[in-house]
Amino acid sequence: YYFSHIRGEGETLLEAVSEAVRIGRETGAAVEVGHFKATGKRNWNKLPQAIAILERARADGLDVTADTYTYAAGSTTLLSLLPEWAQEGGRDATLQRLADPATRRQVSESMHTGGAHGAVDWADIVIGSCPARTEYQGRSVAQLAEELGRSAHDVVFEALSASELEASMFTFQISPDNIKTKLRHPAIMIGTDSFGFAATGPMHQGVPHPRNYGVYPRLLGHYVREEGVLSLEDAVWKATGFPAQKLRLPDRGLVKSGYQADLVIFDPDTIVDTATFRHPHQYPVGIAYVIV
Repeated sequence: YYFSHIRGEGETLLEAVSEAVRIGRETGAAVEVGHFKATGKRNWNKLPQAIAILERARADGLDVTADTYTYAAGSTTLLSLLPEWAQEGGRDATLQRLADPATRRQVSESMHTGGAHGAVDWADIVIGSCPARTEYQGRSVAQLAEELGRSAHDVVFEALSASELEASMFTFQISPDNIKTKLRHPAIMIGTDSFGFAATGPMHQGVPHPRNYGVYPRLLGHYVREEGVLSLEDAVWKATGFPAQKLRLPDRGLVKSGYQADLVIFDPDTIVDTATFRHPHQYPVGIAYVIV
């Protein structure tokens, strides 16, 4: 199968989803569209059209599915805000550009239309991990710009330069209503788009997205129990059996004779995520046992 981190989730969402489907159609490979979403308010109305592209492919007999997570914010490198030309040549070349005042001005001018996110609302961009500027962590670029009396672009450049381009960000650009639409759709499963962190020890690193701790508890607690967006049975299937089926894992994902007995014992009345964007290293509640 072909897992596609598609080329664009905003202005070019429909073209990007169409490309992933075309690759599946021409190669015969199954297609999975990773962390499927429409980014940016001006693009939220494209999600139904993107889903329609998936549905048409499925109606033609293609094995095309997608996955989503349960938060209205994405997370990626702060570097992705820069236009592509400013990133050419790797880390050292990019840092040299940011250190040169004239080139910085050119980068700033290009950022109004360039980069992976194009023009953004700086209140929606929150600094995640930035060890060299810990006072920036968990704060929006708009807040920092106002407090420091600098432009939003200067705040971004400073965070990138100080962290040697390693700073991350949260982007609050996903429609809550679109999340519900995706969770209900039978061709969309649940994925975390996460890493393996821990609340203590050497894997306690930085300020990651809370999805690293809370995607599935949030699914079961917020969207099933509190919002009633989908049934408990459908939620469990979308988080277990469906992805196991897509990944071609023949003996996992179901409670069934002959399958690996991997079981999560949780209380549907109490399970919920506790991780937040300011304090992400927190485990969920309501899970009694994980049996492997």
